[in-house]
Amino acid sequence: MKRIFFLILFLVSILGLIVCKEKKPIPELEGFVVKNVIHPSNNPFNQEKVELGKTLYFDSRLSFNQDVSCASCHNTASPSEGFPRTKIHNPAPSLTNVALYKDVFKDPEARELEDLVKDKVHSKLLFQNETKLIQRISSIQGYKELFEKAYGDPEISGERIVLALSTFQRTIVSKNSSFDKFVMGEETALTPAQIRGWDVFQNKAKCIQCHQGPNFSDSELHTTGLAGIKDKVRTPTLRDVTKKKTFMHNGIFGSIEDTVNHFAEGGHSKAVHDPMLRPAELSDQDKKDLIEFLKALEGEPIQLEIPSIPKA
Repeated sequence: MKRIFFLILFLVSILGLIVCKEKKPIPELEGFVVKNVIHPSNNPFNQEKVELGKTLYFDSRLSFNQDVSCASCHNTASPSEGFPRTKIHNPAPSLTNVALYKDVFKDPEARELEDLVKDKVHSKLLFQNETKLIQRISSIQGYKELFEKAYGDPEISGERIVLALSTFQRTIVSKNSSFDKFVMGEETALTPAQIRGWDVFQNKAKCIQCHQGPNFSDSELHTTGLAGIKDKVRTPTLRDVTKKKTFMHNGIFGSIEDTVNHFAEGGHSKAVHDPMLRPAELSDQDKKDLIEFLKALEGEPIQLEIPSIPKA
C-alpha cells in the first residue's frame, strides 16, 4: 500500500513539474513578436471611437456615388480581394497590422496613418468634397449619437471622421501566431519543417533583409523584380500572407509558390538591378519549408462583423 502511495505521489510531482515548467522567451527574437499597438497622443484610444470608425469603414455613403466603402477595397476577411480591378488599378493593400508600419504604404508623405486616411477620404473613389461629406453624414441622426459617444459631443467634422477611421484600423491586428508562441517559449508551437523554414528565411533566401521586426516588414521602399516595373514598393507585412489569394502589389501572382519562386530566381526585371534581389540556391524542399514557416505567421482569425449602419 505504501509503495502505491509513494508511486502516486511521485507521478503527481512529475506532472506538477511538467505543468509548472516556466516558458522562457527567446530574447534575441522577441523583437519579432506583435505586442501592444500604440495609439498616438493626438488620437487616443477609446472603444466608442473604434465603433464609430468601424461603422464609417463599412458605410458606402462616404463615397461620392454611395457605392464604395473602405471595406469594398480593403476586405480584411480576404486580404487583397476587394473591389474589381476595373475600379482600381491594383489590388488594395491589406490593412492588417497597418499600425505597425513605420511609414504608411507607398506614400512617403504619409508618415502617420491619419495622413493616409485623410488622403483616401478625399480620393476619387471616395468623397473629394469634405463639406458635402459632412453635410451628408450630419443629416443622419444615428451618426450624431455615435459621434457624441466617441467625442463627448455630436459635432461631425472631417477631422473626427479621419481620427475614428484611423483608430478602428489600428485595431486590425494579426497576432498570437505559432511563431509568436514559439518565440515566447512554447517549444512545440513550430513543426520541424517550420523551424527549417525559419532557417531558410534568414540565411539561404535572405528574406529577413526586408522582412523583419514584429510586422515582418522594414517599412522601406524596395524594387520588386517584376518585369517592366521600375517603381519601388513598401515592403508588405508577411503576417497572414498565406491567407491571401493574390500576391505582389499588382496581384500578378495567384499563389504563394509562384511568389517564392519569383524571389528565389532573383526577380525578372532587366530594367532595374538591385543587389538585394539575387538568385537564391533553394532546393524544392527549402521552398516547401519556407512556405511552411510563412504559414506559422498566420495569427488568430480577425473577426470583423459588419456593424449596423445608421439609416438616413
